[in-house]
Amino acid sequence: MDAVQIATVIVVGLALWALRKRYRFPGGWAFAFSLRYESDREALASARNKARDVSRRAAQAESAALAALASAQDAYERRLRQVEQQLARLRSPGAGARLDGLGELVLFKHILVVTSGAKTRSIELAGLDVRFDTGRTNHSIYLTDVTGRVFRAKYPHVLPAMDDQQRFDEDAVRDFAVAIQNAVADENSFRARIPHQLTQAEAELEEARADTHTQEAARKQLTLVRQRNRQDPSRKVADSELEKALQNWETLTGRRPPK
Repeated sequence: MDAVQIATVIVVGLALWALRKRYRFPGGWAFAFSLRYESDREALASARNKARDVSRRAAQAESAALAALASAQDAYERRLRQVEQQLARLRSPGAGARLDGLGELVLFKHILVVTSGAKTRSIELAGLDVRFDTGRTNHSIYLTDVTGRVFRAKYPHVLPAMDDQQRFDEDAVRDFAVAIQNAVADENSFRARIPHQLTQAEAELEEARADTHTQEAARKQLTLVRQRNRQDPSRKVADSELEKALQNWETLTGRRPPK
């Protein structure tokens, strides 16, 4: 920035300062700048500052009370959401995390997904019977669901010499069948606990809905702060002194200044 630009910034800044002072102390240049009226300007500025300080403290107290109420409301809504999400997971647990996969079967925490060609379907783990068998050309995992329907997953281990289809080791297929059996055991245990957990979660939801004490206390505190601000004697004194200072300036200059 060169000297001309610096000088321009200074001149503009001084002009804005002078205009603001003329606005704050209306009636003419002398009333705004002359030493003769300096004590009058100081009296008006002091009254303004005092009223502004009282208003700022009142606003800060109300802002803090509003923040406390908002925090209480957020905590209330957050707890409701947490319990509602817990209930939703218990009522509809979904697939859950992926645990393992082999061939056309993919094992998740709560279901087994079967992909056969272009078709995909899910088998619930609860009550599922899992059996491993091996044959001349294929290892097999037999899955019998709670309705009695049976699905057979095939894992070839003997293929023609020119066939590039994947071959499966028996131990790998057996281990996968064991993984499914263990997941079924976990799922059966999980399902057995659900009724009790649902009862607990539903009771917790009712309790969470009824627990509005913190909100009510914060709302009462906000009402109290607002009432105290309205009745604050220091505010009345500051407003009265400011009004008097405004009237004195108007009597002196014929112009009423802004607050």
